[in-house]
Amino acid sequence: MALKINQDFGMAISAINFLKDKNTSQYIQASEIAKHLQFSVGYLQKVIQMLNKHGLLECKRGRIGGVRLCANVITLLDLWNITCGESELADPSLTILKKPLKDFFDSMSKIVVYKKTRK
Repeated sequence: MALKINQDFGMAISAINFLKDKNTSQYIQASEIAKHLQFSVGYLQKVIQMLNKHGLLECKRGRIGGVRLCANVITLLDLWNITCGESELADPSLTILKKPLKDFFDSMSKIVVYKKTRK
């Protein structure tokens, strides 16, 4: 059985990793990120806007604009909650899955995708 991951979630992880690997405080244009990761620029911009709205990325418009990391720490759970929505473990239909799902979300909160280093 294959696990299907929300496209926004996968794209968010890839974009954060790309920006982390660039290791710069300069703004990077979405078109450069999209080209490198082979994503649609328009779709990537949608994901970037979600991450910007939640304070993980900083966006700047204009000729020298782009996007850069601004959060101190980003976990897999942060990206999941932003792109997939926060899970309601109180849903009665999830009663039997409550503990495994809680364990799953707890483990995602411990996986750090990005952590700002002091310069």
